[in-house]
Amino acid sequence: MKAVSFISCCLLLAGSAAAQDTISNPNSIERIPYYEQLYRFRVSRVIDLDEKINAGFNSRKSPISKLILDLLAEGKLHTFGSNTGDPADFREPVADTTALNMGTNYVRSDTQGDWSGLKAYLAGDKVIYPGDDGQSHAFRLRNNIDAPTKGAQPNPNPLTNSANWEDLGPMNVTLNAQNIVGLELIEDVIFDKRRSRLYYDILALGIVLEDPNNASEKLAYRFYISYKELAKEINRIAHSKDLIQRQRVLWQNRYNPSEGKTFVDAFKLRLFHGVIRKVENPDDATIQAIFANNGRSYSESVFARWEEEMTLMEKEHNLWEY
Repeated sequence: MKAVSFISCCLLLAGSAAAQDTISNPNSIERIPYYEQLYRFRVSRVIDLDEKINAGFNSRKSPISKLILDLLAEGKLHTFGSNTGDPADFREPVADTTALNMGTNYVRSDTQGDWSGLKAYLAGDKVIYPGDDGQSHAFRLRNNIDAPTKGAQPNPNPLTNSANWEDLGPMNVTLNAQNIVGLELIEDVIFDKRRSRLYYDILALGIVLEDPNNASEKLAYRFYISYKELAKEINRIAHSKDLIQRQRVLWQNRYNPSEGKTFVDAFKLRLFHGVIRKVENPDDATIQAIFANNGRSYSESVFARWEEEMTLMEKEHNLWEY
């Protein structure tokens, strides 16, 4: 009889846990039940790591970009794409090898393009040419090359003139912290009607790379990670007995470093600046895309992003009167 009662209790607890997942977002840290949410909007912001106000996330001692890549290499985080639904729903797993290898379009911007035997090149110029392994390689010129005179034979390609060209290897290179120029922060802005409080519930962080081939936003969004997973790892490292390990997750406080705030503390206290990229909408379009689709200029969309920020602040102000 006792065994039956014990099994019944276990089933009841398991059912309660399963029911809990249906009334709140399982990817959330705050886990605010849906029936307690008077207001909710999903907002995406781009945190420019080169911006002075965000310098604490990009210091030489503890850059958050290096921390994320290190945790990915250690298998502590998982990568997701954005082609299937909202990236913060984590429906599209991406293999780490795919996420951490940069495509040729990023490396191409550092070269003179495909090799041409009819052009002149200067020492130090890089060109693209297939290597012996069949992959596209980057080659760097050691000495100047003049353009051939009209009617003359083209200059020999890098493979037949290896003394003048240095083979830099295949075009696909591994992503490193220096390639990351920003983070896309995806969060739910929630007003909890029971506690009468506004929450910024961070769900995902996207890796932002500079993409010179993208004429619209000038940015490329490589992959996304779960903020819940990242926060768990940061809290684990922050309690390490090793001082060097703890240093990896410290947000560099320019006013009082002795406070020892971690990246999680900095996000929770909103110690960053992020320009709004997208607010939840039926078309799932960014603000820039909405303006472009209506024949409006890019500069107009920039002002619209700031206007959207003011709208959200006004909404927050009005909610306090609830």
